[in-house]
Amino acid sequence: MDKKELLRFKAGLLCLGVRVDGEARAKLAEEYPNFFDRGFIDAANMNVCGSNICVSAGESFTKNSPYELFYGESGFYVKNGAENVPVRFFGELPKTGTFLDDMARLHSDRCVNIWPSTACCFDAPGKKCAFCSLQKEKSAPVPPDELAYSLKILLSKCACDLNFSGGTYISPDDMARYWCEVVKKIRAFSDCPIAVELAPPDDLSLLDSLCEAGLDTVIMNLEIADETLRKRICPGKSSISKAHYYAAYERASALFGRGMVSCVLIAGLQPKEDIVRECEELAKRGVYPTIMPFRPMDDCALRGTPPCDPDELLEMSLILGEILRVYGLEPDIQPGCTRCGGCSLENECRTFAAEKIIR
Repeated sequence: MDKKELLRFKAGLLCLGVRVDGEARAKLAEEYPNFFDRGFIDAANMNVCGSNICVSAGESFTKNSPYELFYGESGFYVKNGAENVPVRFFGELPKTGTFLDDMARLHSDRCVNIWPSTACCFDAPGKKCAFCSLQKEKSAPVPPDELAYSLKILLSKCACDLNFSGGTYISPDDMARYWCEVVKKIRAFSDCPIAVELAPPDDLSLLDSLCEAGLDTVIMNLEIADETLRKRICPGKSSISKAHYYAAYERASALFGRGMVSCVLIAGLQPKEDIVRECEELAKRGVYPTIMPFRPMDDCALRGTPPCDPDELLEMSLILGEILRVYGLEPDIQPGCTRCGGCSLENECRTFAAEKIIR
C-alpha cells in the first residue's frame, strides 16, 4: 500500500481496534499470550509495513471493527477491505526471573514500556480521568531497588529504550521524587535511553533533579486543551492548571533540550480546532505534541462513548506533521514513546509533510 493508504489503515486500527478469527486467536494465545489483555497499557503492539501500531483487541468496542486479524500460510495478516496486510509482532523480552517478566512490554523493536505504579492519587471517587482504564493492582509502586535489580538483569541481555509511566502515587511531587530515585539507580549500571511520563510536579525544581539524575526525556500529558472541558473529563488532574503545565514545559525544554519533552492530546473528546491550536503552541516551545485517539476501554468511565473517528485523527495528524516540520521537531531524537510512535500518526505524517516539500 502507498503511504497515504498506510496512514488511513493505521488510523483505523488505532481508533477501532481489530477483531481476531478463531485460528489466529489460538495461535496468539500460544505465541503471544498477552495479546488479548484489556486496558491501554496492555493493548497489543505490532508492526505493519514498517510502522509501529498499538491496537486494541480485547475490548468490547473492537467487536465492531472492520479489521480482522487472521493466520495465513506465511504468518499473521489483517484484512483491510480486499487487501490482506502482513503484520509482524515484536516477540518476547528476555526473561529476568522477576516481576518484570509480567510487567514489561515491547512496544517496538527497542522500546520497553513499564508501569511500576498502578496506584494513583487521581483514582478516587469524583477525581479519576474519564478516559483512564488503569486498575489499581498494588497500593504502592515497585520499590526502586527492586525495579533497578530487575532492569539490570534485563539490560544485561538486550539493548533497549526504557519508557516509564503509570499512576501518580500520593502526589505529582512524590512521584517525581520516586522517578529521581529510579533513574539514579539505573544510571549506576546503564546509560540506556530513559523516558518518564509524569504529571508536572508542584515544585518545578524536581524537573532539575530528574535531569541531574540522568533522565533523557520527560513526558507531561495535558490531554485536554480547554480548561472547562478538562475539569469535566479530568476532575482530579485538572487541579494542575494549564498555566502550570506550560511553566513545566518551558523549564523542562530548557533542561532536557528542544524536542526532548513531549505532551499527549486526546482526539475524539474535544474539538479538533482546540487540538491543532494547542499543538502549535507546544511546538513553538520545543515540545513534541502527540495526538492519541480516544478508545472506549471497558474499564474507563467513558466506555459507552464512540471511539475517535479515524478520518478526524488523520486530518489532525497531517496538520501536526506539517507543524513538526515547520518547527524542526524530529521524533528520532526522543527515546521512548515519541520515537516508537505506535500510539499515534504524527511521526509518519511529519515524514509525509517533508517528502511533499521535497517533491
